[in-house]
Amino acid sequence: MKTLFQFRTYLRSKTINTTALPLCCLIVFSCSSDPQKRPSPLRSDSTTVHGVAAYIEFSSPAVKDRKIFGVGPDHLVPYGEMWRTGANNATYISIADNLVIDTIHLDSGSYSIFTIPNQDQWEVIFNREWEQWGSYSYKDSLDAFRLWVTPRYADQSQERMLFYFADDSLKFRWDKVRWAIPINRP
Repeated sequence: MKTLFQFRTYLRSKTINTTALPLCCLIVFSCSSDPQKRPSPLRSDSTTVHGVAAYIEFSSPAVKDRKIFGVGPDHLVPYGEMWRTGANNATYISIADNLVIDTIHLDSGSYSIFTIPNQDQWEVIFNREWEQWGSYSYKDSLDAFRLWVTPRYADQSQERMLFYFADDSLKFRWDKVRWAIPINRP
């Protein structure tokens, strides 16, 4: 026979279990919700460049009337600072065979893409650690290579950040910034 103390403890554990279970389910459900309904939805593009399959995946933030690129803390992406080039997980690219990105040989595999934006030039970094959250665990010792691109500025703003393949290039668009990196076979 259970004592009164044991019975109260038993009831408390049942109460905790009956309230904790729905709470845990709610947390799990909300964390695994549709990636397309996130503030920065998951996007991707794929193509075949010179017979080689290429795929890019990124989370696509929106401008939302914010200052995106510029000098100072009032900009979402300040000039001169490392950026994961998107939101959430770092943007990554996968290629099925060796390619030449701009003028640099890149072995088949997956790479995260980071950038250091500036007004006149962006430094684009391909890093061997492709599966990482943001740029928090970025290690320059794992860089495959870095290259420089010159941005163009459009009159019209692109609301959602976009990477895509076109004209044998990897292209980037967000806000009024545009740049492209040519892709070729070795």
